[in-house]
Formats: sequence, C-alpha cells, structure tokens
Amino acid sequence: MSDRPSLWIQNAVVDGETTSLLIRNGVIEALGSDAGPSPGEEVDRTLDGSGLHAFPGLRNGHTHAAMTLFRGWGDDMPLMEWLQTRIWPAEALLTPEDVYDGVRLACLEMIRSGTTYLNDLYWHHETVARAIDEMGLRAHVGAAFLDFGDAEKARAQQKMVLRHLDSRKELGARIRITLGPHAIYTVRPESLAWLGELSESEDLPLHIHLSETRGEVDDCLSAHGVRPAHFLEELGVVSPRLIAAHGVYLDAEELALLADAGATVVTNPNANLKLATGGIFDYAGARRAGLRVILGTDGPASNNDLDMIEEMKTVALIQKHRAEDATCLPAREALELATENPAEVLGWGPGRIEEGAPADLILVDFSHPSTQPLHDPVSALVYAANGRAVHTTICDGRVLMHRWEVEGIDEEEIIARAGATARRVVEKAEPSGRPR
Repeated sequence: MSDRPSLWIQNAVVDGETTSLLIRNGVIEALGSDAGPSPGEEVDRTLDGSGLHAFPGLRNGHTHAAMTLFRGWGDDMPLMEWLQTRIWPAEALLTPEDVYDGVRLACLEMIRSGTTYLNDLYWHHETVARAIDEMGLRAHVGAAFLDFGDAEKARAQQKMVLRHLDSRKELGARIRITLGPHAIYTVRPESLAWLGELSESEDLPLHIHLSETRGEVDDCLSAHGVRPAHFLEELGVVSPRLIAAHGVYLDAEELALLADAGATVVTNPNANLKLATGGIFDYAGARRAGLRVILGTDGPASNNDLDMIEEMKTVALIQKHRAEDATCLPAREALELATENPAEVLGWGPGRIEEGAPADLILVDFSHPSTQPLHDPVSALVYAANGRAVHTTICDGRVLMHRWEVEGIDEEEIIARAGATARRVVEKAEPSGRPR
C-alpha cells in the first residue's frame, strides 16, 4: 500500500452537517464546509462523499481474529465442552501460517463492515501482527498465555511473553502489544501475579477473560474464597491497564472495585448469547459505578461474525431488556462503546471525527430501503443498518475500501486460502470432519 497519500473527501455528512475533510499524513487536517487544499495545491486523491454519512472507524475491543478458521464448526455446544472438545484440540494444530490465513480473512471482514481497530488475543502473535499490518488496520496484539497450572509450561510461556515484548521495536506504527493471560482458570496464580507486575513495569494493557460464566465464579469462590475480580486484586492485576472481557457475572462490589481502579470491561453480547452463558452483563450497574465499558464481538467462532454494527444493536437491545428501561443504553451511547470509549483506554486519538484526529473513519450509505426514511443517522446505524451499509473504510488515512470494493487486496485468494486451511485443520482435529 502507498504511504498515506493526501485525501480530500467532499460533501460527506458529519453530525448532520454537510462537510468536507482534508486528510494528510494519516491525520484529519481540516474539517468543514470549505475544507480543502489551497488554490493551486494538489491532493493525491479526491472522494465524493455526497449523500454518505461519515462516522469514526469502529473499534473491536475483544476478539480472536484467527478463529475465522473455526466459524460454524462446533456450533450449538456448551462453552466448556466447545472449548475442550473442539477449539483447544484444533488450536493445538495451528501453525503460524494457518493463523496468518485466518487473521487475513478476519481483517477482510472487518474492513468490509467498518472496523478499523481490533484488540486481539491469540496464538502465534508475531503472525497475527504481520497479517493485521499487511491488511492496513490498527491493533493491539496479545500473546495468549495459558499454563493450566503446570510450572514448566508457565516458564515456557513467560519466555514467550518476553519475546513478545522484545518484538515491539519490529512492529509497524499501527500495531501495539498487550499481555494476554487467558483466564483465572487456565493460568496459575503465580503467573497472573507475574503478568500483573510486568504490566505495571512495562506500562502495558493486560487483556483477560473474566467472569464469563457462573461456573468460573463458583470455582473461584471454592478455590480462593473470593470472587474473580477480588482474586485478581489480591494478585495485583487490577489496575487502569486491566481490560477484562465479558464480565457477565461481576457483582456490584466487583464493578465498583474495577471502576475505582480505572479498569475496563469489554462486553460481547452476541457471543455470550450464542454460548448461553446464562447471564447478561450489568451495564446499568457498571455505569452507576463509573466503570468504563467498551464493546467487542469475541471470536468469529463464537459470534459468528465480526460485524460491530450488529454488535451495537445487540448490546443496546439486550441492556434495555435487562434493565426493563427503554432509555438504558441509547443509540449514541452504543456508538460510543465502539468508538470513543475504546479510544480512551487504548489510544490512537479520540475516536471522533475532528481536526487533528487520526484519519480512521467510515462512510455509510443509508439509501437502502431498510434504512429509509432517515430521521436520525446514529439511530439508523445502530438499529437498522449492518456492515453491508459501509461504503468506504479508511484507516490511518489510507482508503482500504471504496464503493464496496476492497483496494490492493486479492479477496478471492484470501478467502480460498483460509477455507483450505480451515478444512485441513478441522479434519486433523476430528478425523470424520463432521460436527458431533
């Protein structure tokens, strides 16, 4: 891809006003009805935004991108059975190039549905970073840490994490790293404490699954005498750098604990519904406690897609239902969960379209019958649209998709390679190749 050409978007709608945007060096340089190059000055590319609505690029707060390879394989199973009999055996077979194929497919899907950033946690982190960088997106990349209580495995995983830290200087400007312990039930307490210390000393986000199921909470109470958030606090893991995925069974005290520490919870409603975790994250309680919340899809094997527009609708509806309050989580707040809130915790600008902000944005076409008439663009985006309404995707000032055409990427090759890889891995993991 070219190195961030200058870009002039004419006559798009931003917050209800027809606006032009001048983008240079990956940044929104000027914004307004008269924004544009000086007389006689040229730009590398001009886009006609007439009739299109500009929104910030969407940010996926929790995913396992390479799990596109397992989309639709092992559906309709309980979470732990699904992990133990399907996912973990198959993941043990993955090579770095397998992961590369899966991540590229995920990035292609995200470009097409308006996501410009992902917070990923998976195996073969070097390959994950390479694939995301090549596809033109931004990301935090976490190296999955699981030792299953085995001290020898823990030592090997610690060495892997230190290599991950050393790789920072080799990463592109759009890729940063996190620490990635899987969960309190797959990582030794000693390892969690070590990772907490490393997070503090290196000032790195720590991304972990937390309180996803009732069983996880019950087991933690039995083994340690406290609930999961309090257990992490005892280990020194709770801090402003903590990013806790799911949080379905966090109680009021735990929500307050995390809020007071400045931590963040990522809610993933579609995956939790599909895996029947049995509860709904207490968003209203989190908001009362002052806890920062962001939105994610989880992996494409448990969702089964990476469409953040669909996720915004689900989170708004399910929280209204839980609270029995139609005013709980309105559309604009749902959009903030996918834009401004993750920007606040993970960086790369404000998550808004404004002068000086990174040029990560999407142009949305609301002309389809399902999004007409257009009374409120934000409401239409959250409640009526889906990823197919995204007309143009721009990240770091680069046009990744325009008029629904992904640029500089061989879509057919990405899809074919990922499909062949998925079939090979699944056949090895389960000789019959058929769901049980």
